[in-house]
Amino acid sequence: MKKQQGIALITILVMVALATILAATIVKYQTNTRENTDYLKRQSQALLYAKSAESFFQEILIDDAKNAGEVDHLNETWAKPIPTFPIDGGTITGVLEDESGKFNLNRLLKEDGSVNESAKAWFEKLLIRVGLQAQLVEAVIDWQDANDEPVGSMGAESSYYAGFKGRNLPSNQKFFNVEELRQVRGFEGDAYDLIELYITAQPKTETAVNVNTASGFLIASMHPQLDALAIQSELDRRKQNLQYFKNVDDLWSLDSMRGIDNETKKAVTPLLGVKSNFFKAKIEVFLHERKRQFTSYFVRDNQKIYIHHRSLSPFLPLVISKSLD
Repeated sequence: MKKQQGIALITILVMVALATILAATIVKYQTNTRENTDYLKRQSQALLYAKSAESFFQEILIDDAKNAGEVDHLNETWAKPIPTFPIDGGTITGVLEDESGKFNLNRLLKEDGSVNESAKAWFEKLLIRVGLQAQLVEAVIDWQDANDEPVGSMGAESSYYAGFKGRNLPSNQKFFNVEELRQVRGFEGDAYDLIELYITAQPKTETAVNVNTASGFLIASMHPQLDALAIQSELDRRKQNLQYFKNVDDLWSLDSMRGIDNETKKAVTPLLGVKSNFFKAKIEVFLHERKRQFTSYFVRDNQKIYIHHRSLSPFLPLVISKSLD
C-alpha cells in the first residue's frame, strides 16, 4: 500500500513538473511572439518615417530642377541637412549628398562597350593617389565588359574568380552599386576603403563629375602635380563666399590649378560638368530609444525623381546641430 502511494506521489510530482515546464514554455513563446511583433512594428514605423524623409528630399530636388537646374552647388537648399525633427517616440534627421561629385565607375566604358580612354587614364591616377596599383583599372573594366577575356595582366574574368571559393563571377554589366567593387580583384578588404569616398556607380555611362561638389582630392587626382590640400582650401573659401563654378572653365582659373597642363585639361574636360543627377540620402530615425539608418539613392531625370536603390548598411552617425521644435 505504501509503495503504491509513493508511486502515485511521484507521478503527481512529475505531472506538476511537466505542467510547470509547459506553462513556462507557453509564456516564453508568447513573450517572444510579442517582442517579435513589437520589433516588426517598430521597423515598419521607422521605415515609414524614412520614406517620408525620402519624399521631402525628392520635393527639394524637383524644386531645384525647376528653379536652378543649370548649375548645382553646395550652397543650394538640397545640400543643407534636415534639422532634427521630433516625431512620436523619437526624432528623424537626414542629409542629401551629391554622388555626381565622384568618379563614376560606369564611365570607364562607353555606351558601345569600348573603353573610355580618358576616364581610364583619370581612374589610374586616382588609384595611384589613394595608394593602389594603376593597373587595377583593368580588373574594374573586366568586371563590367561583355567579353570573357582579360584586358591586361591585372585583368580578371570568370576563370580568375572561379579559382576562389565563395567568390562571385563578374557581372559583365554596369555596376549596380558602388559596394559591388569590393568583389573585384584588388579591391578586397582595406583596398576598397582607400577609394570608397571618391567613387560612385551611376546608372548611366555618359555622366560628368560636378566640379562644384567634387572634393579637392578627386580634382587633384587629375594630375600628379596638383596639391589636394591647396585645392580643397580654395574650394572651401569659395563656398564660404557663396561662390561656385558656372562652367568647367572656371575651375582652371583657380590658383591651385595652375599645375595642370593643356593636354590634361583637354582630356578631362569632357568628363567634367556643373550639374548633378545622382544623389544619396542618409536618413536616421531614432524611435523608442533605438537608432535605425537608411540610405536611398535618387536619380534625377529633368524634373522627375526616382529611387535607384535603398540600403540598410550602417554609416557614421549624422552630426546635425540645428533642431526643429
